[in-house]
Amino acid sequence: MKTNLLRVAIGSLLCGGFLPFSFAQEFVQDLGSETIEDDNPTQALLEGLREEDDLRDEKLERELSTTIAETIRNEPDVAIRSMGPAAARPVIKGLSGSHVEVTEDGSFSGDMSATSPDHAVASEVLTAHRLRVLRGPRILLYSYSAAGGVVQVERGDIPFNDSLFNGFVTWYAENGQPGYATAAGMSASAMGVSVKGEISGRHMGDLHTPTGKLKNTQIDNGSGAVGAAYKLGQFRLGASFRWFDSDYGIPGGFIGGHPNGVDISLWKRDLTLRGLYLPTKAKQDTLDVTMRINRYHHTEFEGAGAVGAEFAVNQENLRLEKVMANPGPLFGVRLGAELDSRSVKMGGYVFTPPTRSYAATAFAAASLGGWRGLEMTFSGRFGGAFFRPHESVVADKDALEDRDFALWALDAEFSQRVGLGKFLTFDIFRTTRAPTIEELYNQGPHLAAYTYEKGDSKLDAESGYGAELEYRSYGEFVSWRVAAHGTWFTNHLAPRATGDTNWSQLLPIYRVRGDEALLYGASASAQTVAEQGLRAATSASYVRGVFRDTDWGDMPQIPPFKIHGELGYIWQHLQTSVYSDFALAQRFVDKYEEETPSYIIFGFIIEIRWKLALAHYSLVFRADNLLDADVRNHLSRLKSIMPEKGRNFSILANMKF
Repeated sequence: MKTNLLRVAIGSLLCGGFLPFSFAQEFVQDLGSETIEDDNPTQALLEGLREEDDLRDEKLERELSTTIAETIRNEPDVAIRSMGPAAARPVIKGLSGSHVEVTEDGSFSGDMSATSPDHAVASEVLTAHRLRVLRGPRILLYSYSAAGGVVQVERGDIPFNDSLFNGFVTWYAENGQPGYATAAGMSASAMGVSVKGEISGRHMGDLHTPTGKLKNTQIDNGSGAVGAAYKLGQFRLGASFRWFDSDYGIPGGFIGGHPNGVDISLWKRDLTLRGLYLPTKAKQDTLDVTMRINRYHHTEFEGAGAVGAEFAVNQENLRLEKVMANPGPLFGVRLGAELDSRSVKMGGYVFTPPTRSYAATAFAAASLGGWRGLEMTFSGRFGGAFFRPHESVVADKDALEDRDFALWALDAEFSQRVGLGKFLTFDIFRTTRAPTIEELYNQGPHLAAYTYEKGDSKLDAESGYGAELEYRSYGEFVSWRVAAHGTWFTNHLAPRATGDTNWSQLLPIYRVRGDEALLYGASASAQTVAEQGLRAATSASYVRGVFRDTDWGDMPQIPPFKIHGELGYIWQHLQTSVYSDFALAQRFVDKYEEETPSYIIFGFIIEIRWKLALAHYSLVFRADNLLDADVRNHLSRLKSIMPEKGRNFSILANMKF
């Protein structure tokens, strides 16, 4: 039975989202309570595998910050691309933009954060119940970019959980970017009907750095959601509506930037309709149909309130997915399809034509038991992307060309149990990505991003091949992992500085090119397993990228080697820890890119948790960058102007009932 339980454990890891948590939990229960009682370390291993890449509950509260990117910054292979605190976006294995998909409750986020460094992720992290970074075969369920990753934000806006009554109230404040954020929500269920409501607000002032205040970095967010679900026999029907409004600043006052910066105002509205079919005799098998309608509007104000850029996005997405828990020798099978329609219109001083794009996709994933502990997971994503630009007074008419792309990506992961709690995993994949509208058609300045951007309507789809080798060891006292990855891009799409300047705007010219490139790196992490007493954790990440056409010259915007370490003590309801982040200087830079120095920062965390009157309470005190170190984020467009946030004290108070 020990062997079977380990097979389920590694199967859960391989599926990692192919099987929802409740399904995997039922598999474990089917093995019998006797096995679990006789093999507690293996049970701990199974739970650890399920939650390895997740931030939720206490772990999420401990890391919670201003944005999603800041909150997951200490996850393996993760860095932050930014242009001020509001416009922060995750980078995975050195890849950013549309290489990294951000989803909300399994659907696209519906903003324009992937298209430019000054665009914010339109999602409030304070109301997230779980953040997870998908890797390996799971990526192809949501994206073609197997070399990058998917960041999932889970909220459960459609309340399918049938909980009788629960809710939360959360409050956050800090002085590094003086301000506060608060959120509240509740859900209830009766007679087959479940309802949920949620609201949040955030107000934060200008960022304080060790060298002074970074002006025009304020953030004002508001968001909310309502959802309902109905249980009708074998069917679950639900709908939700979510809104998000944000006003934030992009700093200026330097060459290429506006004297007073740029103010950005955006709003997003999402309507989601979802239906689930649950067969009576096989509760693990489901048919899921989701329709999401998204409306997004984004305006950039320059100077005396003049509109410098305006974007309007209308997007509709239909997703069908069939889950089969145990069909014959396979388990965790997912089959699905997506249809997507997206209309993007630009106004103001933007030189990208209005464009409508379409996409049709089929995807599949399945796991298979092998020989003597070997588990195999295969996934694929196949489809096409179609772009139809329209004439406009500002667009380059010579670049108005319809483009169609055939896309396919594959991933195969082989995982072998080499001992009790020890696993060796080999992942091999083909990655691809269609060019974005901006990469194809943009021909002009983007003033808020301080760049003059030139696309190329002749670009081919991005493509490449890669692999990752990973070793995991889960022990009774210490668990650790180490991994190495590499991707050979036969055509890597990226905007690169040309060294030229558009003198009428005083903006550096960036041109999108397709080049052969090699991206490789490694990561490692280790942590002690302790419910009381001393605990320690550490992680490290390294990535390097080179272009072939420049005699293996370095790729731009690659994060430096970084180590994060924590040492703490757990005593009943109190947990304390001290931590340090260390990054090497980044000397491997593109021809026209600036180097950044090394840095080291220190901080501490105090957590207090207790239960009273059917509610759970928690207080988390953080002190970050205690020595007020000068930190230059290599992936920030502002690194030569001012450092990152200085000494910062924050508090998070949370009540769940």
